[in-house]
Amino acid sequence: MPLLSTALLLSLTLLAAPAPAKAPASDPVPKTRSDATPAPLAAPAAAPAAAPEAFTDPLILALTPAPGGLTADDVARYALRAAPSIGVRTAELQQAAARVDLTMINYLPQLQGAAAYSRLSKVNVDFGGGGSSVGTANAGPLVVGTCPGGQGQCVLDSMGVPAIAAPFAFVFPLNSYSLSAALSVPLSDYILSLVPARRSSQAGVEAARLARAAEVIKVEADARIAYYNWLRTIAAVVVADTSAQRSKARLLDAEAAFEAGVASQADVLRLDALVASTESAVVQAAAARDLAASHLALMMARGDATFAVGEDVLTPRSAAAPLRALPQLIDEAHAQRLELRSLGQHGRALDEGRRIYRAGYLPRLDAFADATYANPNQRFFPLSEEWNASWSAGARISYSLGQAMLARARLRENRADVHRLEQQAEQLRRGIAMEVTSAYLDRQRALATIELNARAVRSSEEAYRVATELFQAGTATTTDIIEAELARVSATLQEVNARIDLRVAELRLLYAIGRLAPIEDPA
Repeated sequence: MPLLSTALLLSLTLLAAPAPAKAPASDPVPKTRSDATPAPLAAPAAAPAAAPEAFTDPLILALTPAPGGLTADDVARYALRAAPSIGVRTAELQQAAARVDLTMINYLPQLQGAAAYSRLSKVNVDFGGGGSSVGTANAGPLVVGTCPGGQGQCVLDSMGVPAIAAPFAFVFPLNSYSLSAALSVPLSDYILSLVPARRSSQAGVEAARLARAAEVIKVEADARIAYYNWLRTIAAVVVADTSAQRSKARLLDAEAAFEAGVASQADVLRLDALVASTESAVVQAAAARDLAASHLALMMARGDATFAVGEDVLTPRSAAAPLRALPQLIDEAHAQRLELRSLGQHGRALDEGRRIYRAGYLPRLDAFADATYANPNQRFFPLSEEWNASWSAGARISYSLGQAMLARARLRENRADVHRLEQQAEQLRRGIAMEVTSAYLDRQRALATIELNARAVRSSEEAYRVATELFQAGTATTTDIIEAELARVSATLQEVNARIDLRVAELRLLYAIGRLAPIEDPA
């Protein structure tokens, strides 16, 4: 990791102070070298004549893929299946789909039914001590004439039928039963609000779908970057451990020279401090490696954080096709990034919502129908304890000042939401432009660094070999050894990091311009 390598290099630099030293011993740790750029790290060169046995660079061994080892694709797949953020986006998509159904249900005709029983109190009707009601069989004027049979005078109707008087009384049932149904049809809503409401809810579904797809790609990209960072920590541990071994060998040389009287105690102490510093760097690198492995295990929802390397990051990839110009890549990102497209769908939903709110300024038109089956039925006179059916139907126009004021407030809120969304989209576009620019320049820098580091590694290895021979011959100082070791550690670690940087930069660039497709879509 960059921070770890910086700490290691700083600790070595602080120890670099001039002091004479002479040592006759040989170096038990073979040196490594790299082939021409951008070839992978190669096996180390053959040792000097005193130690001709072949030696394989431990860094190459540590990063060589093992059968069944973990790859970036593996991490991406497991992370996609276990990422809580994708579950959150999936739930949001399900909520948006449910809102479509709710929208359509809200505009369905409202049908209500009810069944009721009531016990009524007694009614006292007093007509002043009694009385009777007079009725005739036929309509028309009343006259006084001879009663039928020729006896006496009677009040006759227009057809000569006598009028009849009957006792005056009303029956008020004490038990009331009713079955009723009411239908309401919002006609004005169908004309003004239904279509924009449906479009708004569908745009919300599309926005949620795009947001979930963007989260899937982001989780995959983060998982792959975490994998490559884990490889960095492995390389840092190997480089730090190899440096510690070489420092211990130099310490043994210095101790032998001190016993022979050709080196000072200061030389021994300085190299001993170098050994302590490199061993501390090994501990720090191992802790960073274990933390990175734990991070991978957590992302993949795996209990075991022990993994083997399964992807070859040292072998150079085939020459990359030339990219388009940076401005064109930024334009492509603005057109392809799912986050921007999701915001666009949110804006469409707000536009449709504005049409819905404007309908609140206008009167409502509703059609209605009611049906009642009751005992007694209030529509029948006089009341009687028997079941009768009645119905009614019509249309109603209504206007509510409160609804109009509420519509105005909602429109103001809608305009504020649109403005906020526009600013968020502009902020996101600027962020995407910087993201594309950063990834583009990182890729260019990684390609150049790989070429330069290969030469730096070869030079640092040769410089370390010469410094070691001079130190053993008594013509070099511990400072020369420390500085050579510092350059060797820096060059080796930078070469590995440069190769990983290239993969990370290419991954980030594909993600930034919207070309990265998910390895799979988790259910």
